[in-house]
Amino acid sequence: MKKIILSLSLILVAVVTFTSCKNDLNVFAPGKELVSVYGIINTNEPVQNIRINKVFLTTGDANAAATDNNVINYDAGELTVTLERYNTGSTVKLPTSHGSLKTEIVLTETVITTPSGAFGNQQRMYQTTDKLYHTGEYKLIIRKTADLNTVIAYAQTLVVDSVSTSSSASMPFYYIPSNPTSNPMHGGFPIFPASTDKPKYVNYSVPTVDQTVKFKTVPNAKTYGLIMRFHYVDSLLSGGTIDQSVDYNFNAQQSTTLAGGELLQTFKFNTNDFYTNTAAEIAKKATANIKNRKADYIEYIVSAGTESLYTFLQVNSPSTTIAQDKPSFSNITNGVGIFASRSTSIVTKDLWSDFVDKLACYPSTFPYLFCDFTGKTRSVTCP
Repeated sequence: MKKIILSLSLILVAVVTFTSCKNDLNVFAPGKELVSVYGIINTNEPVQNIRINKVFLTTGDANAAATDNNVINYDAGELTVTLERYNTGSTVKLPTSHGSLKTEIVLTETVITTPSGAFGNQQRMYQTTDKLYHTGEYKLIIRKTADLNTVIAYAQTLVVDSVSTSSSASMPFYYIPSNPTSNPMHGGFPIFPASTDKPKYVNYSVPTVDQTVKFKTVPNAKTYGLIMRFHYVDSLLSGGTIDQSVDYNFNAQQSTTLAGGELLQTFKFNTNDFYTNTAAEIAKKATANIKNRKADYIEYIVSAGTESLYTFLQVNSPSTTIAQDKPSFSNITNGVGIFASRSTSIVTKDLWSDFVDKLACYPSTFPYLFCDFTGKTRSVTCP
């Protein structure tokens, strides 16, 4: 019986925490290759990586073939992979990277080693360090180097810009990424702030309160993710310090419109959960030789992804039914996989004094020797 060999990129993307649609993958003749693509460009990142593998039919042992690096990878130099940029709906090429007038980026090849498993652990990647624009559409074009006049596969994605926030004291962070000097980031506020500075700080000092992380959505983005990262510093009995952090992960949320400008306020949590999560994560680290700990700051990491990325992740999420046949989604012409865009916006905020004091004495975090705002550890717990 013929077996379909799928590349590592398509199998693993189903568990990755992040146009046109082809809902059915046509059966193709034995030995004929299709291109498998997994590429999520992020204009906030210094390097863009795109994984390109082979998909084909074989009459042999599918498991054995999947572990053969020569089977799942194209040969070195066999492909020429480029990026072009356009305005939405236009066929006129635009500059592809900041500081350059070139209208084509040629990606370079590299090979990375992945953990051993069911697939070969040598994966060929195509990458660029060119700084991408935050607007327009990028088109991925794949050709065989021996015949540059023929495109064997291509895909196009709208670009997703960084999330912005409104300047509102009711929000847990008070920052506009497009104008960072208007409200300084972590370290930009007074060490001993006045009461009038309070809206600039994070204050989760009342454990019974429900909190909401709010921000404005951006055009072309459908799915949003949030990580709230609490940073602290361990002081050691033997001297010296270690910078540490723990994460509070939220389930992905979706916007109701792709136009942008929507106030997304579905990332919610109870303050008590912040304290219990912090304690549980610190316990996992089992750090010895601790003299005390200093609460430092909170980092909000907000990601936004295109509708095609949202659909791809939904289709490839683990099945909750006994159905054997699952739908497929791909936006790669003459191939399978995904080429999409996401962005990352990072906002860091200092902690209000009451919040620092609560971390030092609250029952969940008290055992972990957090200092209060004056730099002392507490001897008793507080409500």
